[in-house]
Amino acid sequence: MKIERRNFIKLGLLQAAALGLTRKANAYQIPKILRRSGPSILQGATDDTKTQFSIVHNNTEILDIYAVDSAGRRRIPDFTRTVAFRDHGKKITKVYFSFLDVNETYELHLVNAITRELLDQREFQTLDLSKPDLNFALCSCMNDREHAPEIWQNMVQKKPDILLFIGDSVYADSDSPLTGADPSHLWNRFCEARTTLEIYYSHRLIPIFATWDDHDFGLNDTNGVDFKFVKESQENFLNFFAQDTSHCHILEKGPGVASALKFSNQTILLLDDRSFRQRRGSKDRYAHWGKEQETWILQKIRENPGPTWLMNGSQFFPNVPWKESVSGDHPENFLAFLQELKQIPRKVLFASGDVHYSEISKIEKEALGYETYELTSSSIHSRNIPGSPDIIPNNRRIAGNGQRNYLMVKAAAINGGCSLDVASYGVAGDARFQMSLQV
Repeated sequence: MKIERRNFIKLGLLQAAALGLTRKANAYQIPKILRRSGPSILQGATDDTKTQFSIVHNNTEILDIYAVDSAGRRRIPDFTRTVAFRDHGKKITKVYFSFLDVNETYELHLVNAITRELLDQREFQTLDLSKPDLNFALCSCMNDREHAPEIWQNMVQKKPDILLFIGDSVYADSDSPLTGADPSHLWNRFCEARTTLEIYYSHRLIPIFATWDDHDFGLNDTNGVDFKFVKESQENFLNFFAQDTSHCHILEKGPGVASALKFSNQTILLLDDRSFRQRRGSKDRYAHWGKEQETWILQKIRENPGPTWLMNGSQFFPNVPWKESVSGDHPENFLAFLQELKQIPRKVLFASGDVHYSEISKIEKEALGYETYELTSSSIHSRNIPGSPDIIPNNRRIAGNGQRNYLMVKAAAINGGCSLDVASYGVAGDARFQMSLQV
């Protein structure tokens, strides 16, 4: 990427500012954080008749869990299972329901099995698969130590069909920035995030589908070579989320923590950009996602007659020198991957997070044979870079927002492509940019 002199000066100033932020972070005192004692509830992978939940609660509690429909009839779960970690004070209860009605609104009731006390109740629905479009919130970078509950509240009010978490939903490497998080620290930090973030205490639950990036993997800007706890981290991540394919027929598991979500001729591939990743600068053909995952990606694109979304933690096309990206870290892999995509008569869109600002990049026709877009959504609540994204070069950028925000996307498959409306919403629910796009 060619950098003009004025942008080079901006980059120097920005790098100095970033260094200043890093130095401040080293002396950063953890602010007072509201950790809640009640159950933290996440509705996970859901289709039209089935759903599942991940509930983080006190290790001493035994729960009776059931759903209640609008007529007051109880639905008993298919089964539950519990996951615990050594002597930690919190555990996870996974809950699975089938034979639900897509037109019904249910209440999830949590009851103490010993005292019969009603501990919590939430509202949930299944997913209407007959809709021609999918309305989703694209979310990344959720530092619990910078928590902004209002942004989650206004997101829920906008009633997306699903939430897509595409990286850094937990800053697991906090307090261990050099060595990374071991299994105990991973469990503890995931519990802390789960008992802090407003979305897990919303009365109205929304299905969450997730993948990770470096911070919820366990170490900043790391890879599957240098991080010691890849398998343990995968297990930890999948325990805290609720993405069992046995209870969601529109979800397919991929390599690592990757998954494929199919909705009305659209396929969303939530990619694992950490487990198989090699060191920055590796010239290996499969340096970023690994051969197995890249083969899986290309196969999923070929199978789908409509558009496919590739969603990655770090960015695809933009190449900011001090940030990670596929094009910057593994350019040989990326160019070869684009050539593979170019040979498939299907259309692809891109989505990413990580950089602590949001933007839309217009990808030129020469890259894939048709114009497409990369949507970057960051951050929900993490530290922002002063002046971003304006002072960060990206000649593909057509819209941007450097404040805390998320993207709301309404997407419909049309004639093998995709029609989409994209909006960036801030903490107060105000739109920072809005665009209608066609691929």
